Amino acid sequence: PPPPPPPPQMAQQSVSAEEPAAKRPKLDDDAQPTIPPSNVTVASTVSIPLTFGAVPVPVPPPFDPNVMAAPVPPPPPPVPQQQETLPEAEFIATLENPAEVAFCVRIPYDASNAGWNFNGQTIDLSPGATTTVKEVKAMLKEQLGGMPINKMQLKHPDSGFMNKDGLTLAHFNVGPGMTLDLVPKTRGGRK
Repeated sequence: PPPPPPPPQMAQQSVSAEEPAAKRPKLDDDAQPTIPPSNVTVASTVSIPLTFGAVPVPVPPPFDPNVMAAPVPPPPPPVPQQQETLPEAEFIATLENPAEVAFCVRIPYDASNAGWNFNGQTIDLSPGATTTVKEVKAMLKEQLGGMPINKMQLKHPDSGFMNKDGLTLAHFNVGPGMTLDLVPKTRGGRK
């Protein structure tokens, strides 16, 4: 006949020789308690006698430096520093020729707006530093097939959208060689 199945496992509890027998956990009749020598520390599973409905709690294994730990995630990328914009008068003083500031406006490619010549081209402009955003949009209107000025938004690479049409290019620190993006305004709602 096959050997009888092993008894249900209970977590082992370290037994102290000084503990009275009444406080020791009850063991099977054929099992002998293991008492470690007094100079050896036993690091094993801690067991508590289970009562009805109790769930055993696993004890994590001891730390092993030879086992490879989970990889440490890389540090987050550095946050780009916002360039501080100069006041309008100071910015104009830094320009070699404030009467002519050459910059580009990048036009998006959008076949659905073919009437406005959105072919992904770049338009070169050379207005003065005191030219307003509205005047720049009027210059673009001629080259974009009559696109309404109120449908245009110019986006600065550092400071974002230039939404105030009455402010000058110097206010937004638009300098020579800079590229602005034209973004058409769209009405709200989903497409």
